[in-house]
Amino acid sequence: MKILRDKVGIWAALYTVVGAATCFLVLSAAKSQDVKQFLLYLVCANAAVLGLRLITGHSLLPAGFLVLLLGVEDLNLPELLFIAFTVTLLNELQRDRGRPPLMTILFAVANITIGLASAQLAYRMTANWHASALFPLPIIASSFVLLFNYGLARTLLNKGGSPLVGIYRSECRPVLPWFIAAAYLAYLVRCASVESGVHAAVITLPILFVLDRGYRAWSVARENHAAELALLHQRTLETLSVVINARDYSANQHLHRVQVYAKALGKELGLNAVDLEDLHVATLVYNIGQLGVPDHILLKPGTLTQDEWEKVKTHPVTGAEMLARMNFPVGVRAIVQTHHEKWDGTGYPAGLRGDQIPIGARILAVVDSLDALASDRPFRRALPIRDAMEQLIQESGKSFDPRVIAILERRYMELESKAWEEARPNQTGISTSPSSSRDLGKLAARLLVESDLSASSVVSPIVSARQETQLLQILASDVAPSMEFEEIAAAAEKCLGQIIHYDTLALYIRRGEKVEPVSLLGRNKHRFLKEPVPIPASLSGRALRDNIPVLNGNPGLECCYIQDAAMIHPLQSALAMPLEGREGPVGVLTLYHVSRDAFTRDHLRFVKAAAAHIGVALEGALRYQDAENLAATDHLTGVANNRSLALHLERELSRASREKANIGVLVCDLNGFKQVNDRFGHVRGNEVLQRVAQDLKEICRSSDYLARLGGDEFVVVVPGLKEDLGKAYATRLEAVTVEAGWAVCGEHCLSLSVGIAIYPEDGEDPKALLTEADRRMYQAKDVHKQEQRKSSQRLLSEGAAT
Repeated sequence: MKILRDKVGIWAALYTVVGAATCFLVLSAAKSQDVKQFLLYLVCANAAVLGLRLITGHSLLPAGFLVLLLGVEDLNLPELLFIAFTVTLLNELQRDRGRPPLMTILFAVANITIGLASAQLAYRMTANWHASALFPLPIIASSFVLLFNYGLARTLLNKGGSPLVGIYRSECRPVLPWFIAAAYLAYLVRCASVESGVHAAVITLPILFVLDRGYRAWSVARENHAAELALLHQRTLETLSVVINARDYSANQHLHRVQVYAKALGKELGLNAVDLEDLHVATLVYNIGQLGVPDHILLKPGTLTQDEWEKVKTHPVTGAEMLARMNFPVGVRAIVQTHHEKWDGTGYPAGLRGDQIPIGARILAVVDSLDALASDRPFRRALPIRDAMEQLIQESGKSFDPRVIAILERRYMELESKAWEEARPNQTGISTSPSSSRDLGKLAARLLVESDLSASSVVSPIVSARQETQLLQILASDVAPSMEFEEIAAAAEKCLGQIIHYDTLALYIRRGEKVEPVSLLGRNKHRFLKEPVPIPASLSGRALRDNIPVLNGNPGLECCYIQDAAMIHPLQSALAMPLEGREGPVGVLTLYHVSRDAFTRDHLRFVKAAAAHIGVALEGALRYQDAENLAATDHLTGVANNRSLALHLERELSRASREKANIGVLVCDLNGFKQVNDRFGHVRGNEVLQRVAQDLKEICRSSDYLARLGGDEFVVVVPGLKEDLGKAYATRLEAVTVEAGWAVCGEHCLSLSVGIAIYPEDGEDPKALLTEADRRMYQAKDVHKQEQRKSSQRLLSEGAAT
């Protein structure tokens, strides 16, 4: 390409030298044949330049072109070139405000000299070929020679390629109708001059002024229409951009920040007007390819799978293809397709590196990454702008162009302030200067959410609608797997807090005829009692009972809310929304605010939409909790069952191993329980088991763990128990068992055998400890049986003696 540009520069220089030299050589030998005619052409041509707007080719063809075309026949070459020289010089002075570069003047003079000399030669050669009055060959031939020279000059001036390749297609064809019209107009003027005897130049001037007047009116109308279309185009692009980025509810701020940063960096890096415009358009549509990526992938809170990531990586190419079908400029498509390429070649889709990546894409990659880090996302919170910039600096020379990073590092606080100030005038009195201690990115996002968007905004309904859709999708995803009340409340807070500002959130569940707050979040959560209350005694309970939402209710009607006269900001508004599962109402979600009438109908509508997901999740959590309780509890006695005992003992042994502590395991068996069933029946036997379990639980410490092993056996896990204290503990258990048997059956019918194993002396795992305690329990049982036999024999002996 460098060699090609050098060759083109040589041809342009040669063209300029030949043309300018020809002009000055011809003018040096100038001699007028008809001074009066020459002066008329001179005056008329220069008057056209001064008074007309009819120009073409950016001064390569002057406004007096029609007058010069007529002069091809009437004037000799020196006269013609002198007039051309004056109008060209005057035209350049007008265009460049009196200071045209010397090379520009020389090139324009060379162009008009070569063109007119060639046109006059073509005219002389075809002067005798008048085939028809409807086809004035000489004047048309002259016009076509001028057309070809115009294309040649334009190619040399602007294209940077071979001056002979594609001249007609790229330069001549667009202005071909204008040149043909000019030739025929010159021919008609010539005919009128012959018929009337009036000089052709004099006839030409009023015609040109009439045409110019019409052209001015048409030009103004076209400019106005173009301005309207440009504004419409801009608004359409902005709306399209918001639709593209509407998965991100802060799309307005995101869009403006990226535009401000990209424009400033592009200017400082020396981009020309065309490249800046391509970059500007690309900042609006660079994520269009994401419309082809499903929401469940783009909004996924966790890590993407390999297949999901491969789908995401297709969006730059997809976006470029979409823009190609909409005839967007090549520069815009190139930026969109490569904005995820990295400086070190590890990006996608093509793995370009360094200067292979378009400069606009390099700028956009840096700006987009900074904005992404400084904005909230479904899977993380925004970083402070300084922290975001530090992360980008670490990627300089890896992911990003070091030149772009260096400029951004120097100006990012200035540009952040500018982006926020232009996006929303500072009417809050909060400082947004670079020295502000607040983070500008978070400040902008917060104020954008807190404020109402302008009613006249085109994009605000789109942003609002997509924001709600996105948040509800995230909520549904978050609560679906949740089996804990706290997890459901946290997901609700994360969703609702993006739209509604409140002080405290409470999640209530129904417990028979009561409601119980199972999760409280927010600034005043400590002012609520976490105890069940009767349904009619609370505002949330009545909302649940009537299955009707409460908008801006009085929080003072919540009997679990502790009011204090010394409170500076008591709660004054409540929004209570009943939560329905698939089988009916299961609870209430209530929001509280310190201001009166703080909630609107829109807030109520959004909470109602969210409640559909929360209610189903809460119902599932309640079922899971009930099932877990049933699975972990013995259905007859209400104490822990064998499964729960195993899990608890595993946890306790792990803790004791870490802390080098003792644990006692007591296996207890009821003596005489079979006789109770035989004498009093199984119903009475069940009552005995329930009473024994209740009494044993009452004498156990809060850290002890009582479980029913099966049948008439119980196990007590006692943290910190040592062998010397074990016998005393067993004696207490035996005593309450005897009392329980007496209380139910009215006689002495029960006793208890206890076997004790101590961790780690008697075993280091649950099985070993239970086995050892069970062995010792049977030893104690044998001792008890022997004592009973001795007692029976003694009684028999005493009876016989009597």
